[in-house]
Amino acid sequence: MREKYLTALEDDRFEELPGRAYARAFLRTYATALGLQADRFVAEFDLQQPEPEEKEPAPEFRPRQPVRLPASFPALAAVVVVALLVWSAWTSGPAVSPPVGPPPAPVARDAVKAGKRVVVTPTSPAATVVVRAVGGPCWLEAHRGSAGGPLLAQRTLAQGETVTLAAPRVWLRLGAPWNVVARRGAHVARGLSRTGPSDLTL
Repeated sequence: MREKYLTALEDDRFEELPGRAYARAFLRTYATALGLQADRFVAEFDLQQPEPEEKEPAPEFRPRQPVRLPASFPALAAVVVVALLVWSAWTSGPAVSPPVGPPPAPVARDAVKAGKRVVVTPTSPAATVVVRAVGGPCWLEAHRGSAGGPLLAQRTLAQGETVTLAAPRVWLRLGAPWNVVARRGAHVARGLSRTGPSDLTL
């Protein structure tokens, strides 16, 4: 028995021995050489160093087999499509074209951008202008007709608040235009500044 194994055995450093079977054999030999009860020492060793349990084998992975369509499937699908087309042509009556009316009058939108000024002029303006704060607070000032017209509103909209302005033409100054949506009917103001106040007319 090598000296390093003997030292490891005396210091209970069984992990330094070549293996569990060798450790039991070394322990039995050493105890016998010293005139001790070898079986008792081996039994104590088995209690302190039980044999590791065998791990269950990992489940075998079997790739899923691809689904194979029968060779006659494309021909059957073509027959079904043809049958559907014939049935549709047989059951449908003569096509009735929708009445052709005059084209809708074009909506005049004059979006003139001059610096931070946007003018939107629809042909048939709605009765009211609606400004809603959707992204955060925004200070606003509203006048009837133009910047020099009668004052309609001057306040700060909190996020989620809406102001409705009833006038045929409304001039607006928005402190944080990126936080609001301004519209007259279906016409939404576009081209508002993303960095500073904007003036617009709806």
